[in-house]
Amino acid sequence: MKTIQEENSTKKDIQALLPILIALCLIPLVILTKDYQTEFSKFSWFNNTELNQIDSFEYAKGILVIIMGAIAATVIGFSEYGKIQKKKRLFEHADLKVIILLAVYLIMVIISSLFSEHSNLVFHGGGYGQWQTMWVLLGYGMLFLYAYLFINSEKRGLLTIKFLMITTGILSLMGVLQTMGHNPLSWKWVQNIITSQSSVEGIDFKEGVSNVILSFNNPNYVGPYIALILPIAAAFIFLQVFDDKRKDNAAKIAGALILIGLVNTLIGSSSSAGIISVLAGGILALVLILSGIFWGKQPETEEKTDFDEQPHKKSKRGLIMGLIIGLCSIAVLITVGIFSFRSSLFQNTINKLLEGGNDTRNVASIVNNKADELDITLRNDTRFTLAPKVDANGQFTITAYDDSKKPINIQQTSEQGIYTLSDERFSMITLAVNNFSIEDQVYSGFKINDAPNRISWTFVFKDGKWRYYTPFGKFTRLHKVESFGFKNYQNIANRRGFIWSRTIPLMKDYWFKGIGPNAFIIAFPNDDFVGSKRVDDTTTLVDKPHNAFLQIYIQTGGISALAYGGLWILYMIGGIRIFWRKKQYRNIDMIGLGLLVGIFAFAVSGITNDTIIGTQVIYWTLLGTGYAVNRIIRLKEQQ
Repeated sequence: MKTIQEENSTKKDIQALLPILIALCLIPLVILTKDYQTEFSKFSWFNNTELNQIDSFEYAKGILVIIMGAIAATVIGFSEYGKIQKKKRLFEHADLKVIILLAVYLIMVIISSLFSEHSNLVFHGGGYGQWQTMWVLLGYGMLFLYAYLFINSEKRGLLTIKFLMITTGILSLMGVLQTMGHNPLSWKWVQNIITSQSSVEGIDFKEGVSNVILSFNNPNYVGPYIALILPIAAAFIFLQVFDDKRKDNAAKIAGALILIGLVNTLIGSSSSAGIISVLAGGILALVLILSGIFWGKQPETEEKTDFDEQPHKKSKRGLIMGLIIGLCSIAVLITVGIFSFRSSLFQNTINKLLEGGNDTRNVASIVNNKADELDITLRNDTRFTLAPKVDANGQFTITAYDDSKKPINIQQTSEQGIYTLSDERFSMITLAVNNFSIEDQVYSGFKINDAPNRISWTFVFKDGKWRYYTPFGKFTRLHKVESFGFKNYQNIANRRGFIWSRTIPLMKDYWFKGIGPNAFIIAFPNDDFVGSKRVDDTTTLVDKPHNAFLQIYIQTGGISALAYGGLWILYMIGGIRIFWRKKQYRNIDMIGLGLLVGIFAFAVSGITNDTIIGTQVIYWTLLGTGYAVNRIIRLKEQQ
């Protein structure tokens, strides 16, 4: 039984860890609806009036991140001030490289925000459902630093994981219920709580999209969350959580049930990125464990365990534990691999990756040139120009020529107002000439049709110029949009090829300070009306790049993105050095390995997924925990 002294010590540890325990255990569960309005009506790619919208999954989480970040910053400040008073150096037990990288990231977040032209998005959030304001990003950094500094013992590391598993268990159960069609978020009393601060009476879920969303706003984010948490849950099964054997066995059983629930949830979410990331993490774990089993070096010095085992017994137990973990990892990988290869989810993943290779859309771009003509480029890089005219009497005519200035004959079909180009190179293009009644005015105009794909673009003659009439009821001139790569793979990974090809050219403009938090939707060329229709048959707004690194780069600048990536790389290098050829696995080692694999898998999922508050607050806190655990492991190895 625990002594009163031990209980008091545990209470003090819990109190010391409170900000990160709330970040890990409470914030992910918070769902509360907020009413808000968009502010994009001035842009050609948005409606003429603002839209009333709601957010249930991010805003409230963001508020709590800010509060916990402020508390963490305050405690850190007092703690470091006390060290100064005692003539100790700041962050004396921290790696200076970690502090510098974090400082660079946070400073660039502040610079990006202060110099952004979109202050409302930067400081208050909203926009198109984005709530990672400057304050939230600073909150992440403070929670990371708090975990790094205050998890300074194996006991605190184990406490953090134990509390994390409580929330993981709740979310795992929620995911299982959602896969069974019994979504707790749809229950009336839950909906009443969620919408208690909103004018709406309930929240709905998109038709045709998996309802396995846990407490996030989209099933796409279930994959990254599970990729991050699953390895930690797997490590939890092998931990000695309690001294009492019955309690310890109960914890292992609970851990196994949580693990099964997470796998079931991942499958139910249909998250391709999640499946790939979990498999990638499993491979890393397997490589590290097997390196210890087959090539591991026996430590020169052996410390006794709490049960006063002899060094050789401890060594044998560590080897057996490593072998068990390795065999379990192989079994899990084989099981998941076989299931994945035979499942429709795996086939859908392959289809998403290869879909862009069968691009049949013919029109690649349309640009209003200086001569008030339309330069049209086809998928095969063939070009031609349309020269529409409206004379003083309102009479409409149109001519065409190719890129060598050779005229192209335009012929009228048997269908009224429909014309074709006689040149075989452009036979897939038709023109539909008509008068268009818009806002009680009649305009001369025509539609350019990609006939085989049934895609069209409407142009009207307004204020003496030919203008594109957008699906949002606005008139604009089409310009050349920069693109890089993915030429024949625009639809790859569910349109990500198109998004990445338009985002990469932006990197040269935002390498220093970015456009500001939450403002990616403004940086992205959403006025690429041809490109958007070309990949989706309709005009779809892009508010995120579906890549964590690109999102950070464009919003808070390339320097901040490099610092963000640097923190991950530094952690991975340190972790791999610890676990490569490691023969013995104590509690703290298994925690460290679980964190390392989870953080690696989360980064893999970030290749095709952007960041949201619900997953980022967990990632940043666990990254700080991972750094702290690695420090504890190194100190133990030096003893």
